[in-house]
Amino acid sequence: MEVPDFRYSALEEQFCKFFTGVCLILKEYGTLNNPFDIKQMLSVLKIQNWKVIRPFEFYLAPLDNAIKTVRASLMKMHVDGHLRIKYVIE
Repeated sequence: MEVPDFRYSALEEQFCKFFTGVCLILKEYGTLNNPFDIKQMLSVLKIQNWKVIRPFEFYLAPLDNAIKTVRASLMKMHVDGHLRIKYVIE
């Protein structure tokens, strides 16, 4: 089934807002010190064939792996339920 482009862009916009909120929480209460711009990271990851261009692959492979790891952790937290989610309270 064909999906209109505006749905992809709306989903990406919502993902950027949600993931920026997660990063802000990690920056405020955790140890996230690196600057982040989720929309820019996604636009860079959309470069065609970045996995075969060595300079892009060198810098973007760790970013891609980190995004996949965080996404998997968030999905596991959602599946486990709110009683199994652990927050560090300082």
